[in-house]
Amino acid sequence: MIRALTRAGGLVPAIQKLGSDVFSSLAEGVPGTVEVAYEGQLADYDTRILTLSVLKGLFGGVSDEPVTYVNAPNLAKEHGVEVREITSATSVDYVNLVTVRGGGHALAGTLTGRRGEPRIVNVDDHTTDLPPAAHMLVVRNDDRPGMIGYVGTALGNARVNIADMDVGRSQSPGSAIMVLATTEATPAAVIDELRAAPGILSVHVLLGE
Repeated sequence: MIRALTRAGGLVPAIQKLGSDVFSSLAEGVPGTVEVAYEGQLADYDTRILTLSVLKGLFGGVSDEPVTYVNAPNLAKEHGVEVREITSATSVDYVNLVTVRGGGHALAGTLTGRRGEPRIVNVDDHTTDLPPAAHMLVVRNDDRPGMIGYVGTALGNARVNIADMDVGRSQSPGSAIMVLATTEATPAAVIDELRAAPGILSVHVLLGE
């Protein structure tokens, strides 16, 4: 584990953050099965500490007791969560890529640049590219004109400022995902308005940091 920490120490807090805030919000809790896939150079190293980081993050948001690297596996067993770990030395686009799947959702992250900044590069199998933020929305919608404008207008009318945004298309045509980072939390009434709008399939509120 020490070798893995030395090699990918920057990934440990980033992965814990993805597990605790972003993925648990996307999956709306802890799913019955959690699959963690490692691609690229990470496949050559002991990735157990990274999987523990995912579990520590996931259960940190739902457990009443402090969650550590030691008790995280026990909490998974107590909650009946099956944990799967997959490694592959091949990664097409990134030196290292970590993907967490469960509950019908998926989230992939990596570190980019010389400073190793975390990036969310895939949400529910839609390609994205933006850093985690304190307030985020994932909007799944029909892939047709006007959807981006509608969401932007709804947020603008509520005086919610968009700090960052990326649009990811599915590999199969028909649907798209908007991932937005806002400077403040989006009011519940606006979330309800978006969910009720024609062409919008789902809205998830994510917590990034």
